[in-house]
Amino acid sequence: MKVLKNIGLLIWVSYLITACSPKENRTSLGLPIAKSDLRFSVTQQQGYDNMIIVKNNTPGIIPFWDFGNGNSNKQQDTTILPFAGDFYIKFIAYSKGGPTADSVKIKVSKNDINYFKSPLWNLLTNGTAGKTWVWAVDNPSGWVRGNGPQDAVIPQWWQVPASGLGADLNDEMTFNINGNANYVKVASKGQTKGVFTLDTLNKTLKITGADISEGSGNSTVYNIAKLNENELTIVQIGSGFSNQWLFKRKGYKY
Repeated sequence: MKVLKNIGLLIWVSYLITACSPKENRTSLGLPIAKSDLRFSVTQQQGYDNMIIVKNNTPGIIPFWDFGNGNSNKQQDTTILPFAGDFYIKFIAYSKGGPTADSVKIKVSKNDINYFKSPLWNLLTNGTAGKTWVWAVDNPSGWVRGNGPQDAVIPQWWQVPASGLGADLNDEMTFNINGNANYVKVASKGQTKGVFTLDTLNKTLKITGADISEGSGNSTVYNIAKLNENELTIVQIGSGFSNQWLFKRKGYKY
C-alpha cells in the first residue's frame, strides 16, 4: 500500500512539472506575428499634413498606436501633430504570441495654425525663433517675487527685491515651438531643458523636466497673471494665498 502511494505521488509531481513548464506555455501560445506580415497604413491629409490618419489591416491582432503626443488602440483613428518636423508613428500588433512593432516616418511641413491661433503662444515664445525671459529687476513695484493674497499679482506680504535673488539673479528662461514646445533654463548651476504645456483657455503653464527660476518644482501648474510683449507674471495659487514671479523680455527696460 505504501509503495502504491509513493508511485502515485511521483506521477502527480511529474504532472505538475510538465503542466507548469514555461516552454510548454510558450509553445501553446504560438509565435508573435512576423513583422513582414503586418498590414497597416499611415496617411496625411492632403493640404493639411498635420492631420494623420492611421488604419490597421492586420487580422487577428489588437492594434496599438504611439503618436509621440498620445496613443490609441483603435482599428482606425485620426490625430493632429501640431509641430513641423520629422516624426515616427509607431504601430504595435498584439497577438497570442506577443507584440510585434513597426513604425513609419512622416514629415509635417509647418506648425498647425489652428492649434497655435491663440496670441498667447507668440507672446510667450515668439514662435519657432524663441523668446528669452529674465527677472523684471527694474519693474515699478521694486519686487521680483514673493507672495500675497490669493488674487494678488504683485508681492504684498513676503517681498523679494532683485538683490535678494543671489546667484539666480541672472537666470534666463527661453521658450520656443520649434519641433516641440521647448523650454531651456540657463542658470549659474548650468542648463536644464524640458517641455512645456500652455493652456490658452485657462491661462496656465506647466514645465516638465525643468522649472521656472526659483520655482515650486517640476510639473507645477502655474497661472499666467500677465503676459504681453514685454512682461510675464506667473502666479501659483494656494489656499488663501498666492506666490508671484515677475519676469520681463530679455533686453526690455521699464
